[in-house]
Amino acid sequence: MQLNALKRSSALGAAAAVFGLSASTPLDAQVADVAVRTTFFHEPSSTSKMTVLNPALRVGVRPAEWLGLEAGYEADIVTGASESIKGGALAAVDVVSSATSFTETRHAARFGFDVTRDAARLAAAYAYGTESDYRSHSISVSAATDFLQKNTTLELSYARGFDEVCTSAFGVSDAPSIRLPLDASSGCFSDDEDRAAREVSLDSFQAGWTQAWTPVLVTQAVVTAGLQHGFLENPYRAVVLAPAGDQALENHPDNRARAALALGGRYYVRPVKTAFGLRLRGYRDTWDILSLTAEASGEYYVFPWLRLLIRGRYYAQSGALFWSDDYTGGEPATGPRGQYWSGDRELSPLRSYLVGGRVLAVWQGSETRVAGMFTRLSLGVSLDLMQTDLKDFTWAGRSPDDTRAIVLSPSLNGDF
Repeated sequence: MQLNALKRSSALGAAAAVFGLSASTPLDAQVADVAVRTTFFHEPSSTSKMTVLNPALRVGVRPAEWLGLEAGYEADIVTGASESIKGGALAAVDVVSSATSFTETRHAARFGFDVTRDAARLAAAYAYGTESDYRSHSISVSAATDFLQKNTTLELSYARGFDEVCTSAFGVSDAPSIRLPLDASSGCFSDDEDRAAREVSLDSFQAGWTQAWTPVLVTQAVVTAGLQHGFLENPYRAVVLAPAGDQALENHPDNRARAALALGGRYYVRPVKTAFGLRLRGYRDTWDILSLTAEASGEYYVFPWLRLLIRGRYYAQSGALFWSDDYTGGEPATGPRGQYWSGDRELSPLRSYLVGGRVLAVWQGSETRVAGMFTRLSLGVSLDLMQTDLKDFTWAGRSPDDTRAIVLSPSLNGDF
């Protein structure tokens, strides 16, 4: 909260400088840029509320015209409560766990560089994240090129993640039905004999094509693919497997392949000074989840330096092949679905709706610097409201009440 208050203070100070000071410093080429933002996510609930604060800082410098360097830091500060047992509504024993309160903090640092030559750009980055029960290393590379008078951009990227997740110390040969969930993160990544570290590998691929057809029409097509391998369960979540109340750590396949195609475009209508956007995305994975996302937006240019954006999004997905709301029942509508079971509602059939907006102010220096400091300064704040419709996910037959979320994100960006 102190960092958030500091960032609000900095933003107000910068805005006061813009409106109250005379800029007289000559404008030179950009050599550095700084971006700070905070995202506040809140799920109100009477039983399992969740709050996430995500402050982030990025600094970039360009020691030469062809070379850029950047470093960044972000944190996820999570507080809330969640149920740890996915009970079965048909079980003879009513297993409805009370929500367990928790606090968790994740720290992540990122370092990268890019090399630009004429119309081509090559970039690479390394990131490291750590929290009490999870560690991650990732590397990424990307290449992009512009041609046809810079109206066409093609980009390819690849990222590889090397992660570790802490679990209870069950043996690899132990039957999944007798594996127990983790009760706490204490003792993780140590010599504690009740803890073990499981590997997770992540491969992500992306190809993008951006095309400016006219001065007012731009389209984009993006293809993404991913491979996940390793421990893909939540180490804290158990699922009731028998009417008598027997339970075990949720059990997911060790491999998951994913692919998606997104198509979008923006068209600027000069008479109303508004850029209208539309984006569609289709997704499928080897767990048999299919999803569709449709998003529409309109950004009104109130002044050359002030923009107001309004957006709406609809998302719908099918459930995983092995999903069931109650693994204690019979086939096929409920009950076991082969050798896997899950308490993750993100693997169930669902729909979600989002409405939101953003206010963005951008000041661009011309012959002099903005506030005597910046070649470019932007201040923004966005607010989104999201509602999730869970078609058949329950806690032992009881519908969850944490299906609404509020997302607030202020940001400040300055180029020097």
